[in-house]
Amino acid sequence: MNRLLFVVLLLAACSTPPQPVSVPATPVTAAAEVSTLVVPIRASLAPLLPMIESQVPKSFLKTDDYELDPQHRFGMKYKVVRDPIALKMQGAGLHASTTVHYALEGCKRTRNPVNGTYSMWPCISCGFAEPMRDAAIELQSRLDWGSDWTLRSTTTARPVLFPNRCAVTLLNIDITDWKLAPLVQEQLQAVAKTIDRNTPKLAVIRPAARQIWSSLQTPFEIAPRTWLVLDPIDVGLAPIRGSGVEVASALTLHARTRVVIGQKPATTTRPLPPLKSAEPNGSGVRVPFDLEIPYDEASRLLTEQFAGHVYQTGSSSVAVESIRLSPGSNGHINIEAAIDFRGGGLRRYHGLVYLDGVPAFDAPASSVVIEGLRYRLDPKRKNPFLRTFDRMAHDEVEERLGAGAKWSLAPQLADVRAEVERGLTRQLTAGVLLRGRVDSIQLVAIVPAPTAITIRIIVTGSAEVEVKEWR
Repeated sequence: MNRLLFVVLLLAACSTPPQPVSVPATPVTAAAEVSTLVVPIRASLAPLLPMIESQVPKSFLKTDDYELDPQHRFGMKYKVVRDPIALKMQGAGLHASTTVHYALEGCKRTRNPVNGTYSMWPCISCGFAEPMRDAAIELQSRLDWGSDWTLRSTTTARPVLFPNRCAVTLLNIDITDWKLAPLVQEQLQAVAKTIDRNTPKLAVIRPAARQIWSSLQTPFEIAPRTWLVLDPIDVGLAPIRGSGVEVASALTLHARTRVVIGQKPATTTRPLPPLKSAEPNGSGVRVPFDLEIPYDEASRLLTEQFAGHVYQTGSSSVAVESIRLSPGSNGHINIEAAIDFRGGGLRRYHGLVYLDGVPAFDAPASSVVIEGLRYRLDPKRKNPFLRTFDRMAHDEVEERLGAGAKWSLAPQLADVRAEVERGLTRQLTAGVLLRGRVDSIQLVAIVPAPTAITIRIIVTGSAEVEVKEWR
């Protein structure tokens, strides 16, 4: 009886089960995800200072002779000298200020009735032979982005402040207002014009924005026949903020991100869209990635996991010699395992068993597991005795195989992380560098495809574009 059982089992073990139908491999590309890339913009207003200093007079002098009013009623001498101009960003505005020091002397033009000559007398003065008086000049510039993608300023002057006003009044005319105010106002207008004329030269961002927009649309090979594709959707500029003489803003760019496997995908370059305002909401890169594990590779990994191990429980033992995976139906995976089962007495079997289960992802362990493993009777086994044996042994076989039916994806996920980070950290064009990092890898789905187990993941991280010079 023992010999007969052995022969029957041996014949069953040598029988060939049905083979899965081979289906040609077709690349699978996950649906594109929307990513946000932030391009910090920084510019210095310091170059404005020498421009202002060179174009705005530092002093107005009339001290060698008297300047007469149009009606020749009085004459005046004056000296106006300004301090260096200070620039300071305050939120979204640029504050320009300086102090003007001045001295005035006003004299009545008096005719001598005897000889008809004129003399300058009586005279009133301030700031001569005593400390000069002060006037405070302040301007406020609002900075924003022009339609031509340049920095733009709109400068307005504040009322002039005279903290220690020079009260020189002749013929009921306040010479401070009559003469000094126009001179100070001229200073104000000169400063304002210089700021507004030269601010656009400090940050011309359109060329760099166009380069970034165009370069991102070029597919980048992150691995052999694996392309990272960024399709820009729109771009916006954040309002300007600043501190000291430094101004900051951000170019926020949204792009559809995907990975394509196969030949380099053809793309159509879209032109840079019109400028719009957009508050930055943080950078977030989402790269969909289909990680394909061929069934042969998964079979090899599971065989390495099990082969050579004997699983003992009481008087029963199961030794797994090899495992072969193939696609099942309704999202299941078929498992064909070559085992050596010894259950004591006549309960012995050396051959193939068949199971199926559902692939799942063990996130903490970065592993694929096959859940719900169920023993499946071999449809070719018509012998009632062998089918009875299947029923007797299947619980133990399920338990042993189910406990270890998993394999680690850590090496593959590490490769994906490295490949995506390489695609997000590269030079886009001269002086423009894309810097990115991967923060996490999230499972989306596991799909038993005809030729491989497709693990759909989303690689999340952040990215910024560094521009060395915005001019």
